[in-house]
Amino acid sequence: MLQLTGQNYNARDIIKNIFSPLIGVLSSPLADEACQRNNLTFVELLQPFAKLPNDAHFRDVSGTSVSVRGLRLNFCDVDWRPPQTVLARKMLNDSVTNAHNDKTKVVTIADMDLELPTSEPWFEQWRETFLTVQFPAEHEFTRHLLSCLLILSSADPQIVETAHKLTQRVQQMQSITPQKLPKWFHPSEVLNSYVVLHEARQGDLSKAQQAFEMLKSTFGDSKCFLISINSNEGGQPAAQDMQDLWKDYIKRQPKSTLAQEGSSDPSAPKSPQEATSAVGSMPAMQMSVLQEQEQDVVGMLHPLSPMQESATDALSTRLSISSESIASQNINPNVWAASDDVAADNAPHGSCLGAKDLENLRHFVQDYAVRALIPYIEHLVAILSEGVTQKKGVSKSLLSATKRWFVTSKPGAGANNQNAVIYTNESAELQTRKLGDLYFMFGHYNLAFQAYHQAKRDFNADSAWQYYAGALEMAALSAFQLGTAHRKTYDYMEDAIVCYLTVCKLQQFATRATLLSMECLKTARLYSEVAKQLIRMTSEESDLRSALLLEQAAYCFLISPQPRAMHRKYAFHIVLAGNRYSRAGQRRHAYRCYRQAYQVFEKREWSLAEDHIQYTVAKQAYQLKQLEESSRSFAHLLRPGSQQNAQQQANFLKEYLQTQNELIRRSPELGLVPHALPQVIQSSIRVLTLVPPLTAQPNIEPASNLNINSPFQPGDEAIWHKLEEMLVITAASNKPFVFKPSRYLFTQQQPALDIPLAIQGEPIELAVSLANSVKCGVALTDIDLLWKLTLDNGEELSNGNLSTSDGASSAAIQAAVKCQCPVNIELAEQATETLHFRLTPKLTGRLNILGLFCRVAALTDPATSLLGYLKFETQRVKPSAESKKSTQSLSQTMLDNRLDLRLIPQLPALSIGFSSVPSEMLTGEIVPVTITLRNLGIAPIDEIFVACDNPRSITLLQKESQQPLPLAMLNSLRNLSNDKLVKDKEIRGQHVCSLPPLEAQQAQTVPMWLQAPHKTGNFQLRLLFYYSVPGGAAIKYRLVRHIWQLQVESCLEAEATCIISNVTNGELGLDIKLKNVNNEQKNVSTEVYINTLSLYSKEYKLNPDKLFIMDKMGISAGQAGEHSLKSQKSCSFQGRLQANQDSKDEEFSQQATMPSIKQLLASRLSHLKIMPMDRISDLLPLEDPRSFLANEETIFFPTNISTEDFNAIVASYLPHSTLALSWSAIISQDEGRNERLVNGLHFIKLYNLYETGNCPSGDLSAASEVLLRRKSKDGEKGPSKREFQLSEDKIAGSPDPNEQYEVFGDEREHWEPNENYIGQRCLLEDESFVMPVAPAKG
Repeated sequence: MLQLTGQNYNARDIIKNIFSPLIGVLSSPLADEACQRNNLTFVELLQPFAKLPNDAHFRDVSGTSVSVRGLRLNFCDVDWRPPQTVLARKMLNDSVTNAHNDKTKVVTIADMDLELPTSEPWFEQWRETFLTVQFPAEHEFTRHLLSCLLILSSADPQIVETAHKLTQRVQQMQSITPQKLPKWFHPSEVLNSYVVLHEARQGDLSKAQQAFEMLKSTFGDSKCFLISINSNEGGQPAAQDMQDLWKDYIKRQPKSTLAQEGSSDPSAPKSPQEATSAVGSMPAMQMSVLQEQEQDVVGMLHPLSPMQESATDALSTRLSISSESIASQNINPNVWAASDDVAADNAPHGSCLGAKDLENLRHFVQDYAVRALIPYIEHLVAILSEGVTQKKGVSKSLLSATKRWFVTSKPGAGANNQNAVIYTNESAELQTRKLGDLYFMFGHYNLAFQAYHQAKRDFNADSAWQYYAGALEMAALSAFQLGTAHRKTYDYMEDAIVCYLTVCKLQQFATRATLLSMECLKTARLYSEVAKQLIRMTSEESDLRSALLLEQAAYCFLISPQPRAMHRKYAFHIVLAGNRYSRAGQRRHAYRCYRQAYQVFEKREWSLAEDHIQYTVAKQAYQLKQLEESSRSFAHLLRPGSQQNAQQQANFLKEYLQTQNELIRRSPELGLVPHALPQVIQSSIRVLTLVPPLTAQPNIEPASNLNINSPFQPGDEAIWHKLEEMLVITAASNKPFVFKPSRYLFTQQQPALDIPLAIQGEPIELAVSLANSVKCGVALTDIDLLWKLTLDNGEELSNGNLSTSDGASSAAIQAAVKCQCPVNIELAEQATETLHFRLTPKLTGRLNILGLFCRVAALTDPATSLLGYLKFETQRVKPSAESKKSTQSLSQTMLDNRLDLRLIPQLPALSIGFSSVPSEMLTGEIVPVTITLRNLGIAPIDEIFVACDNPRSITLLQKESQQPLPLAMLNSLRNLSNDKLVKDKEIRGQHVCSLPPLEAQQAQTVPMWLQAPHKTGNFQLRLLFYYSVPGGAAIKYRLVRHIWQLQVESCLEAEATCIISNVTNGELGLDIKLKNVNNEQKNVSTEVYINTLSLYSKEYKLNPDKLFIMDKMGISAGQAGEHSLKSQKSCSFQGRLQANQDSKDEEFSQQATMPSIKQLLASRLSHLKIMPMDRISDLLPLEDPRSFLANEETIFFPTNISTEDFNAIVASYLPHSTLALSWSAIISQDEGRNERLVNGLHFIKLYNLYETGNCPSGDLSAASEVLLRRKSKDGEKGPSKREFQLSEDKIAGSPDPNEQYEVFGDEREHWEPNENYIGQRCLLEDESFVMPVAPAKG
């Protein structure tokens, strides 16, 4: 029989095997028994040796010797019959169903990597089965038996008689008229050869030789052959390493039955007409149902139709009647062997054959071909050539010539019956066709082409279109085999296919011609024409054939040598093939085709086509019980960006949930399955570790610390890291070699390149955002984090397998990590929501947070839900240059370990709280703050430090009373140019302050004052607390952050100028102007009271007897006193200065030890009460070393100041006086129902006469102002060491204090310019115009 699969045949080998000589085989019962000992028939026994091992030589009619290479003989049982049509369809369907190939290859086309099968065994099996089940036709003779082998056994005592009986049976078959199966090539003279099988282990060789000689004497020497087989014991292989040579050739073939000699089963078709009418012999009801369903359902289907899937399912269900009828067919063993003999199929073959037996079989095939078959063929060629020559001479009469010239020679022109012409076996046309077939089967393709070409012309002239198409087909194949194929010969095959289709209406022959043409055109690389012919053969008659041919056409488009591969046509036709496979019931192949097509449609923005393919893949995979693949495809339908409507997506979601539940039911060992939605926004995962627990205390606000939602601000983090560095160095008393800042919050912007640390018993916070990617709402219930804890002893605990754990294990797992989770959430369509979790580990080890598990359901159908998990993916990050340098890593990316935590034993914890601070403050406002420290641990905390980023704004009342003088104050007493000062140490001393230690479970309070800056706007004040951890722990210290976010509003503006108030005696005065700049809005009003005017100066002090109000029009009575400034009101007054006789600077400078801050402040301060409030202010006195005057007189160095600037500031002292205004204000809201009393200080520094100082001042810091003034002084002859030195720009326009003036001179010289408004006048000498203010009693 045909063998076309599994051998990697090329096109010429395929054609040669299809049209190989057909040899009939008829065996005696004893011969069959000898063969069956090897679980084989004689036909099967010869299959591996059917190809001649050596070349044979064949002589044509002219005597020319032609070498026949690779001749293969096709042995066939004479009782073989083509199957019935319904059975043939089942066999074709099974050949495709049982053929698979999971091996793939990657082909890169148009920048796409396509996975394609390495081979298509399903197509090869179908092609072989299709060519095998074809009925022998009348118009061709390649499938007619050339000769017959009569197989006898040497154990037969009547071997000659048995040979005669077999010969008679063969002759009866040959003499039947009209001829039935089997059909013979030359019935009048058939070559009958006799083969004697001798079993070497059981029979006597001499007796076998005698019987063989008797046959030779009876039938002739060249017709008899002796084969020795079965030299091994039964059941034992010939050799241990001998392989089964027959497993690739065995197909359950027809078996002979001697009980039915001369007759065949009446159900077997005898002609093509009977085979065609077999379909019509099906039950009328069944045929009508099939036709009606095909018209109603198949006609409306399209591969991209939304109704395609349901229609396919419906069609498969309705066609189940046909499938049952096929399955219930009774198979006659004489017609086709039963295929359910599993034991026979799996039994070993050739167990009684030895190596010599195999060589005997191989030698027999060669010997038979050379000694008997080829001489017989030469004889037939001579007879046929002579007959053709004689009869052609007779036929060339005038009538025949006229007919050949004038009759229409185009197929189908007026011809409606392909059998209009009937030829006899002796006709010259058929003799020519037979001659061509003989030449073709034995490899003489030149003469075969000539014969076919001549027959083609004759059949065309006679309008015998079926014969004509067959001759065209074989002429084209002869030219191809000869290697002379060209465009015209390819057109021969095209014409043959068209003629078979349109004129003869023989679909099977058109299909065969197309399959043969495909091999020829592929060899010529004409892939587009191959695809064209294959697509033409698709029809509604056979879904299976159409699917196979469409798939092959798709591959032709893919490998077509065009400038650009036609991958889109490939994808389109592979989708069509998948659709036809689905309609044919071939779900596995339909699934494969759609998967292949998706590789092209993927990420091409063809969203609906992509959804269709994925939906079809999901349905096919579900039917194939591949539930994981089905779930993945359904999950793809729920991807973000889908263009499906809400109802369709809801249906997709429902089917996805049902598929996943079915998967879990069938495979409970899978445990939790991944959810397709909602989507985890991986970049949103935030983890916060080392967060001290909060303690609830009345009227105490806990330290703000880090928040899980704190935004990442590089500048802000740099400040915190600098504060930490100063704290660590201060606590360690020396600078560490490498400082590495602590990090507790890990996000995408702040990845964890090292393993983060968490503390046993302290919470870990995690936040993650979930996005609903579909247009229908989903509900999440039973939410919990999925984690795995590896203990220090190597034991693993995980809450992912709670459902499979016993009671004790479940309790231990639940107790290992406590988790606070949201109970349930609802996500609207395409909504995003952030979930917050809080984990408290109770054990130490390694904690991996894997994801979260929950139950997902659609809001529209909450009954259908799925318990699964959403996975957190470990992100990869590119390390910074510093990280690469520190880790010495050569890799381009590193893993983000934010979800992989190391749990360390419990550590001391410090709880920090603060009294409330208003969120809105006035410029310069001072509020008291109480810091509450509580040691929550069982061990004492020995070291506690606090650092502030803006130490000017706070003062701790727990500071040491004997703290050293600030450098600026010290510089006013002596020159510091030669002192050895360390910049970083001085900066740390300004920012860091120590706090008392705490015993276990002890609490203490630290009072503090906070002053708002004198600049409006947002103000942030940071405090970083440091406390040590006992030695041996994984971390050395812990930190607590606190930040105040304040909104500073404008209130009081002040400016002061030092002038010469009396040029006669050189008395100095201070002109002070005040304005309440607060705007009345939103029912808020502010009243300002000026309590005290203080002057800090080492040379001057305020004259308590001389204070003059220059402008009192803005002063009015208020709620807390008679003199207040209301919103947008102003006033001005003038005070006089006198020498500071109480100054002890000379005494201090001569002492060996420097005075304290309190002593220095007390010696330089003087006060005047101006318009005090009736209520007593609780502000610290300015003489207190912890007052804000000390902060004002301290130059706070920036942390990034250069050493040069630091030295310049230390070496420079700018003489100045500082004016301090102590004020109070009442803020009323809602028409006085809500009032707040505030106190504050304004400071104005005065350097030169007639130079105005302001508060609020400019944006310059104290250090920057000192550097700027120092540079301006560098041009002068020498730096001044006195206060209120007249500057050069004032000398020209100001009176000389040494020059004498007349008291009553020109009055114009005694008036100063009026810079305010009418009525305000300032006389320099005549004080009678100024209203004195009585000094307040104090």
